[in-house]
Amino acid sequence: MAPQFASLDDYIRAFSKDRELAIVPIPLVAEHLERSAPAVTAMISSGRLNEIKIGKNRFVALKSLVDLEEAYENQVDVVMRYLAKQAKNGVSVVFYEPVMAQVGMKTSVPADRSKIGEILGAVSERSYEEHGVLLSVIVHRKALGATTPGPGFFALAEGMGYDWEDDIAFVTKETKKVIKAYRG
Repeated sequence: MAPQFASLDDYIRAFSKDRELAIVPIPLVAEHLERSAPAVTAMISSGRLNEIKIGKNRFVALKSLVDLEEAYENQVDVVMRYLAKQAKNGVSVVFYEPVMAQVGMKTSVPADRSKIGEILGAVSERSYEEHGVLLSVIVHRKALGATTPGPGFFALAEGMGYDWEDDIAFVTKETKKVIKAYRG
């Protein structure tokens, strides 16, 4: 159950004894996470963030926000290490399922599919800074014939200033760059 305080005075007294009771207003958390206030409220309801109430006002426990961000960074690290190892071994296509399994996610869960897209975006941003390549280019959706990364990859590449006419040719070219960078 969320800590509740009848008044600000009660909260201040408790906070002076336990700094883990630090709070952040829900709208500020929403802005920080680039989500809506209702999305943050849903994260509280699902247990992803902890709530502290002062009177009728609801806040996010700062520690839970920090923990959430640390967990996300850990997931990015795990996925990046896995993909870097695949690229180092010359693997040019990895499907979503084994990538998601690295961080306990499943393709059958819609929230996991959204989350892995964010993680892969962060992986490619980091690999671009470190090696000048988009490492997540090797993560493909299963399909008949030629496979490609999901639409999020192409949106990220476009947002980073890449320009191409043919998706398959772009993926092939970028995959070669990734393998070269990680096998190096």
